[in-house]
Amino acid sequence: MSEQFDPTETSAEIDRATERLMTTVRSMPDDDVRGPSLLPGWSRGHVLAHLARNADGLRNLLEGAAEGVARSAYPSREARNDDIEAGARRPIEEQRADIAAAHERFVSAVAAMPSSAWEFELSWGTAGQRRPAREVLDARLREVAIHHVDLDAGFGFEHWEPEFALRILRSALPAFEARGLTPCVLRPTDVDAVVQANGGSDVEVSGPAHALTSWLLGRGSTADLTATGGALPTPPEWK
Repeated sequence: MSEQFDPTETSAEIDRATERLMTTVRSMPDDDVRGPSLLPGWSRGHVLAHLARNADGLRNLLEGAAEGVARSAYPSREARNDDIEAGARRPIEEQRADIAAAHERFVSAVAAMPSSAWEFELSWGTAGQRRPAREVLDARLREVAIHHVDLDAGFGFEHWEPEFALRILRSALPAFEARGLTPCVLRPTDVDAVVQANGGSDVEVSGPAHALTSWLLGRGSTADLTATGGALPTPPEWK
């Protein structure tokens, strides 16, 4: 019999990442909401609205899994986009309250999950891959961590601890491998680890864990990275 999934550790990481996010959001005045984020075409308000709605969308998935029903995260792609657009222009106090409330709803859904439901297969994301419900937790952690940086509000990849950066790197890597990431070896210089990307190759990319992660995600400079055995690969676009 396989060991049952325990959400405790990842849930704690989500809580910590959310509190870091909220620390940044609490420091933002209303004018910052309308300023540009690092995501093309999105203001900081769009990013904040997306973070709240993503928590609710992933909660929908968990509540379905708990009932043994394959729910959708959002009614439709159009509805998701409309909700983000509608929420983007709200004052910062409303944004803060919305994210905090959505996080609490997500936490409650995690707590209500029967142990057996974590293996229930769900389909979400643009590619519609089928994945066990336990992967919803990693998905939420990625969303909070990466979009915190995307706010462009004084918190960058360099503020991540090396072990946390490595965790996000490993968590995001399968999606890029599926999109055709050039085989290579990723070697963080600030944490003891070696990551084989798409089976690895003679090409080795080394640098701080946060720089490797920002490179994989198509964000930030590659100045802190060194490629040996071949040219630095260009990761496929995240869609």
